[in-house]
Amino acid sequence: YFLIGIYNVFFHPLRRYPGPLLWRFSPVPKNIHMLMGNYAAKALEIHKTYQGTVRVAPNELSYIQPQAWKDIMGRPLRSEMPKDLRYFGGENFGRDSIVTTRPADHTRQRRIFTHAFSNTALKAQEPLLASYADQMVEVMGRHDRRGRVNIVDLYNFCTFDIMADLTFGEPLLLLQKGAYIPWVHNLFAGLKFVIWGVVLLEIPLLGPLVQAVTAAPLKKKAQEHTDYAGRLVDRRLAEANHAKPDIWSFVLRRSGGGEGVDGDDGDTKGLSVREMHANAAVFMVAGTETTATVLSGTTFHLLRNPRVYGLLVREIRGRFARAEDIRVDGLVGLEYLQAVLMEGLRLYNPAGAGLPRIVPKGGAEICGNVVPEGTLVSVNPYVAFTHPDNWARPTEFVPERWLHPEDPEWKDDRRDVHEPFSYGPRNCLGKNLAWLELRLLLAKTLWHYDMELCPGMEEWVVQKSYITWEKGPLMVTLKPVERD
Repeated sequence: YFLIGIYNVFFHPLRRYPGPLLWRFSPVPKNIHMLMGNYAAKALEIHKTYQGTVRVAPNELSYIQPQAWKDIMGRPLRSEMPKDLRYFGGENFGRDSIVTTRPADHTRQRRIFTHAFSNTALKAQEPLLASYADQMVEVMGRHDRRGRVNIVDLYNFCTFDIMADLTFGEPLLLLQKGAYIPWVHNLFAGLKFVIWGVVLLEIPLLGPLVQAVTAAPLKKKAQEHTDYAGRLVDRRLAEANHAKPDIWSFVLRRSGGGEGVDGDDGDTKGLSVREMHANAAVFMVAGTETTATVLSGTTFHLLRNPRVYGLLVREIRGRFARAEDIRVDGLVGLEYLQAVLMEGLRLYNPAGAGLPRIVPKGGAEICGNVVPEGTLVSVNPYVAFTHPDNWARPTEFVPERWLHPEDPEWKDDRRDVHEPFSYGPRNCLGKNLAWLELRLLLAKTLWHYDMELCPGMEEWVVQKSYITWEKGPLMVTLKPVERD
């Protein structure tokens, strides 16, 4: 092991890249911080010490430059840098979803789902989204009589109910029940379990043993997750005339109304049933907790910055006289709301430290340097979005940087490094839906209620990260807005 470390430091193809000695010697330091959940914060500290590209493990490079998005994530699918599937549950979750599928299948799936997540399709979903937003603020009204509410839970309940209705044709009823169901609890727990799996598999000798012991139960758990989603999808697909438009309304139309959808392997036109099941399971992870995370972090920063909070509530309440007037078209025109959400996505991006890609055969040029094949490379969103090389006053919540980029204070901000929904052909499919939910849920909340942080919440944002942030309760007080 010691000789391998000597090789890593002095003879490895990445030896010229800077980084802490022990991190270049062995993957153990990075893995320890990943297990502790503080790798994102540690990576920021390291990037402040070593400028530009940093070697964070013997075979891994971390980037914070705008060009890195293009070089790593922006390549055409036919020559893409593949994802490190260990961070997606490995082969246990199969290769059927749009997140893990191979390039040719990704193009087909993306083409089909793009219609379901287009602005035109989402416009048809506005009544559904508005109904859940109204249900959320109604639930808040019941909580305000008790004085304190965990806003993280309410945002989660709402986003899960919305996505379930879009994906399964029925909600999970989390808002109604005021509690998570076991399936959702397992989704949260699974993220930390994935990180443990990644780390343990790298331990010499122990890795193969871990793989042998855990492969079967992991695959079983993954299948249970997909099967649960699959049963709900099957129930939705069995409805010949579903009462309201949802994701499958568009998918089935693209798949010939379901007539030519193969139950196993699919065809070149539509989706197989297996692919539908896999993607439904993915949507219930990627399209729920992530949106609730941004709303939670943005709410925290708003309540820690009274000036910004005051400007935003004046914009929202000044634009809409009645709650029913709060509509998607009107929200798009609220410039300060947009700037607040952009700043929330910068300081509290759900992706945390990011997920690595693998340099393909023959190597690749990244930020002007050729990186050898097999190297793990990533843009670290948390570091890139808060590093002083990229931003003025990097840790401060200042929406004005997005409104007045020509201002001398913000003119050197590297706004092109800010890719909160990732970049390239595999960027976030649900970006349009996320923006719609972010604007609608935050605007509805602030139109109805005055909010304050409860005592003891000042350091809430200091959290562990396991793929996404491990959020504790964000306790706030709610007071209905008094209107004439």
